[in-house]
Amino acid sequence: MKQYMLLLITILPLLSYSQDATIKTCGSKLYETQRAIYVNDSTRKLGLNHLSGRSNMAMQRASNEWSECVRGKKIPDLEFKTINGKRYRNADLRGKVLVINFWFKGCKPCVAEMPSLNKLVEEFRTKNVNFIGFATDNEQTLKPMYYNTGKFRFDIVANSQHVAEQFVFSGFPTTYIVDQNGIIVKAWTGNMVSMGQPYVIAKPIIDQLLSQRR
Repeated sequence: MKQYMLLLITILPLLSYSQDATIKTCGSKLYETQRAIYVNDSTRKLGLNHLSGRSNMAMQRASNEWSECVRGKKIPDLEFKTINGKRYRNADLRGKVLVINFWFKGCKPCVAEMPSLNKLVEEFRTKNVNFIGFATDNEQTLKPMYYNTGKFRFDIVANSQHVAEQFVFSGFPTTYIVDQNGIIVKAWTGNMVSMGQPYVIAKPIIDQLLSQRR
């Protein structure tokens, strides 16, 4: 099983998808579905350390269902400070497009997709868009490599495990595009796209959201 699929967030008990689902219930359903696939995989039952092709396809379907489930849901209330001292509250985020990326320093897929995400920042740096990278690492770990280095151009927030738990997803990296009213428009995990695709996926969505507010 791929590395980022092994890094599971602690979540709430299983709840079915419904029109009344929240991002927490969507994440709970995803986790339980993926756990069942993992436990029952025929290849792993033979003692091998990877999933069968059928199970990988089932994992992909579960991720796609999660992405559809969270679309249209409101994000949690947020208040945080970045490693360069910026403070954000809900009022600071409303009225702007928000791109959220959950990651950590030792996550290879997270680091691999950073050039594509940085391209988004460069594209929209003068527009009404906030780019926030919630990392689970502490500030002392992050600052030497990411503070004003340009390696990851998102505004970086350290010690963000509690924020990840509010969003409830199943692995790193995970990215959300949120509209000006705090509603999720698109979400994906690292296993759903290649590392060069975040820019290709996000750019037209951000363009559309910005055009709707003119």
